[in-house]
Amino acid sequence: MADTQLWRTLYQLKMIPRTGWLDRGVPTAQTESVADHVAFVALISHVVASNDIELDVNRILQLALIHDVAEVIAGDLPPYDPEDIPTDTDGRRVFFSVRRQRSPENAARKRAVEEAAFDHVMKKSPATTKTAWRDLWEEYAAQASPEARFVKQVDRLEAFIQSRLYAERFPDAPVDGFADMARQAITHPLLVPIRDAFLEEM
Repeated sequence: MADTQLWRTLYQLKMIPRTGWLDRGVPTAQTESVADHVAFVALISHVVASNDIELDVNRILQLALIHDVAEVIAGDLPPYDPEDIPTDTDGRRVFFSVRRQRSPENAARKRAVEEAAFDHVMKKSPATTKTAWRDLWEEYAAQASPEARFVKQVDRLEAFIQSRLYAERFPDAPVDGFADMARQAITHPLLVPIRDAFLEEM
């Protein structure tokens, strides 16, 4: 009988809410999970990359599916220190009105925590997938290929799209920083029109 441990572990991605939405006041019951995010990143990646003959669509889909696996152990670590979030409504809105970027210390801490988490998941994985998953993980973390860089931009695009959908449902949620992020970080010519279409609706 096959071991169920890996599948029980990966299943937990469906249970982990995306931290940034909780911090912006989205109700817990309405907050997307990490698995929700991964699924939408994979869908966007596959559909859009199919129109770029220079990209390996299968590699992109694999990268999209693997890119947040470590969060099943590490959790969804935000690019800011939670204690820095102002407690008053106006201060929180100002704090989240611009793109929040990781400090070198935050980035190093995230990398270390996620490396350990990924290693933990790999211990539960069959030998036939360990090398392939490790290669994908390292490729994405290092942004070492056009495909990895494309998926990273889709990762950001997905967050921006989700922010616009949340803004429609929860007008008081301070999500404007995602538009700032999208303007700065999304440059692929096939992703820019999608970004701009959502920006025009703001």
